Amino acid sequence: MSDPTADWLRSDAKDFGPTSGLFVFTVELGQAISEQLKVLLETKHLYQKVSISPEKLVAAFKQRVEPASLRPFEKLTHELLASVSFTPADQQLFLLERDGIKMPLLTLSLSGLKLFCSECNAREVANPIWYIELKNELLKLYRLGEHRTPPPSGFQMFLLSYQCQRCRGTPQAFLVRRHGWQLILEGRSPIEHIEVPAFIPKQEERFLRDAVLAFNSGKTLAALFYLRTFIEQFARRQTGLTGRVPGDEIMEAYNKILPPENRGQMPSLKEWYERLSVVIHSAEEPPDLFEQARMEIERHFDFRRILHIG
Repeated sequence: MSDPTADWLRSDAKDFGPTSGLFVFTVELGQAISEQLKVLLETKHLYQKVSISPEKLVAAFKQRVEPASLRPFEKLTHELLASVSFTPADQQLFLLERDGIKMPLLTLSLSGLKLFCSECNAREVANPIWYIELKNELLKLYRLGEHRTPPPSGFQMFLLSYQCQRCRGTPQAFLVRRHGWQLILEGRSPIEHIEVPAFIPKQEERFLRDAVLAFNSGKTLAALFYLRTFIEQFARRQTGLTGRVPGDEIMEAYNKILPPENRGQMPSLKEWYERLSVVIHSAEEPPDLFEQARMEIERHFDFRRILHIG
């Protein structure tokens, strides 16, 4: 005898009844949020977020429900969405009903991610090895009388740990908040690795990494300061100037030691130092300035490589 739950999952028909429709919709809703979690952890930065629209998913799925079942299906999905809570797991979870039918739980499915591994010094596949959800743990304490108030509706906090499958080295961990239908990256250990081009000078590259990290975390003014620090410290080393020498004098001295025939071919660090100083002193954060400045400053160092400027 075939398992109806397996048949529903394999079905691509458009004639679901209320129960079978709720079954498949629950699985697909979990898959939608799980796909966004993967996007968040692989491509987003601290304090950035991803989201889904359950209303759009319901509207699209209703096209696959038989007309006579639409009203009870809408009632069931409304109840599901009103009390939504995702359970993290490395596979779809099910709850066995009294009639023997397995109904899916809303599952935040954790899969392998492509993450930078500091021990392999490359992006490698990392698999989930441990995870926990804070709201569920707080509810346990509340029911035991050890916590005074239950956690608020719509709130969940996930602590997710992954391990590189190449070296099996030190695990990485992420702290993800669910607020309604948003997932927000609120913490990670170790901190995000920032890759910079090979032609960036090693002695000062930490300032560029900090600039990008600050920008990725939404701290644009700090990012602009680190970017200016990066080019100023490089110019100090190139010119040999030390002590309390004004930055504009350092950048002027650096400009003079560049080969005269090449100065006009490459973006000017002196000009970018001045532009960054203006917005830093006025505490401004012009849109797109950081990305433009970073691109032009990196081009300057790429020109140094191409032109063999030591």
